[in-house]
Amino acid sequence: MKSGVFSAVFFFWFFCLPFGWSQTLDPNTAKSVKAFSLQQAQEYAYENNYDLKNSTTDVEIARKMVLQNTSIGLPQVNGAIDYMDYIVQPTTLIPGEFFGKPGTFQALQFGTTYNMTLKGTLTQLIYSGQYLVGLQTARAYLETSRQKNLRDKVDIRDQVADVYIRLLVVEEGIKILDSTYVVVKKLVEEARKSWQVGLLEDIEVDQADLNRSNLEATITYTKNQRDLIYASLKFLIGLKDNEELVQTDNLAFFLAQVNRDALVNQPFDYHSNIDYTLLKKSDYLTLMQYKLSKTAYQPTLSGYLSASTNAQRNSWTFFSSSEVWYPTVNFGISLQIPIWSSGSRKYSVDQARLNVEKTKVTDEKMRVGLELQVATAKTEFSNAYAIYQNKVKGFETALKIYEKTMTKYQQGMAGSTDLNQRYQQFLSSNNEYMQSIYAVLSQKIRLSKLLEKF
Repeated sequence: MKSGVFSAVFFFWFFCLPFGWSQTLDPNTAKSVKAFSLQQAQEYAYENNYDLKNSTTDVEIARKMVLQNTSIGLPQVNGAIDYMDYIVQPTTLIPGEFFGKPGTFQALQFGTTYNMTLKGTLTQLIYSGQYLVGLQTARAYLETSRQKNLRDKVDIRDQVADVYIRLLVVEEGIKILDSTYVVVKKLVEEARKSWQVGLLEDIEVDQADLNRSNLEATITYTKNQRDLIYASLKFLIGLKDNEELVQTDNLAFFLAQVNRDALVNQPFDYHSNIDYTLLKKSDYLTLMQYKLSKTAYQPTLSGYLSASTNAQRNSWTFFSSSEVWYPTVNFGISLQIPIWSSGSRKYSVDQARLNVEKTKVTDEKMRVGLELQVATAKTEFSNAYAIYQNKVKGFETALKIYEKTMTKYQQGMAGSTDLNQRYQQFLSSNNEYMQSIYAVLSQKIRLSKLLEKF
């Protein structure tokens, strides 16, 4: 008996490891109740999952970065106001020849006490290789962010599917255990009545009651684990504490979609695998970094137009219309030419080039790894499918044997030992049957993701 209870407990512990939906109001709890199919739950998660919200924000940040880098090459206008108040006038030495005292210097203080300058400058980048490549790099980063956001959505989609199905499997297991408990409880009552009239020994009653007690403990434990999976699904799709979830899809719906031959025979193209496409985006970023490092050898050409006006006063009359301001306007072109960096630029380029070389190895590793993953996933899916078909028959057979043995026991044609053995066999078959359902559906999710084209 202990082994049967242990197998049932182990099964439910195993399963607890880590938009058009309808909404109603539960009158008992005053909580909002949302009904979701799997597809609706996934669509809801796209909008409300915490990680996906940040992933979407990352795309917007990358878009702003492109705009920021673009603006660097557009006209820049800056203004400045300088004000100076001489508490002590500066002293200048003038040759004595001007004053009839050759060979000496005369100290003079001159200038105005108050000085103010208003200045505006327009600058325009004319050519910069670093700017052009940097702009391309920012755009590539935006595409990488979008691709990563797509992969995050796929990951959340599959996580929701996994937990959604896991919850259905546990719910189905609870239904079977609950129905079994009704039968076991009835057997205890019948055994107690038979003992009272002397048809059974008290040990038979105790054994039946022990089976009932162990099964009751297993059901309680399993329901607690069901609650944890349920909370995990709510958190994953982004439901709040005051919202409840109802599943509208069932296991039969998902099992009907399992097509072993179609999945196993579907060809695999690693070029369209989402992880590989994201890797290629990353490789392109690395290549752009290499190009960017080489632009350090190129000159930078820019132009500017500057206008300023200056006022010098011995009294605070800067805003008097009768006072004079002295304007200055100039323009120019600046050409910055890198000449010698003691090898700094060369070593920077060398590092970037080596990083590009590394991408070739990483690509090959990814390709070989994906081929191995697909081959492994196809094998494991095929095995899970075969095991599932076997366990379906095994469960049906174990149930039939248990029901027949129970009938014989009630008629006095089978002993309690035989009934207990059939009971343990039934629990074990139920455990294996539930595991096989989850295994085949989870392996289908894994294989479908690898074969999906993006």
